[in-house]
Amino acid sequence: MKKIGLKYCGGCNPRYNRVALVQYIERRCAGVLEFVDPHTDGIDFILAVHGCEVSCANLEFSAGIPVRHVSGIGDAEEFIDEILQDDNTGLTDKDG
Repeated sequence: MKKIGLKYCGGCNPRYNRVALVQYIERRCAGVLEFVDPHTDGIDFILAVHGCEVSCANLEFSAGIPVRHVSGIGDAEEFIDEILQDDNTGLTDKDG
């Protein structure tokens, strides 16, 4: 299971419900990923969830940690596809 640090932007200009989008990702990738605090040791990468295309989440702390950015449902679908394709549990998108 991938351990992913979750970081939200400040929410100054959200164009969609960021929390609902993360819940959607969690449901689609159940058993494949776990969202944790982005300061947790041993994370695979950070998922920065932005409310708009400005993508202004403060990621200064993330030096040396890969960061993936999501700023809407289209980005989330691409992220989900990548996670499910990389999954080693045998799940496929049809199973999730």
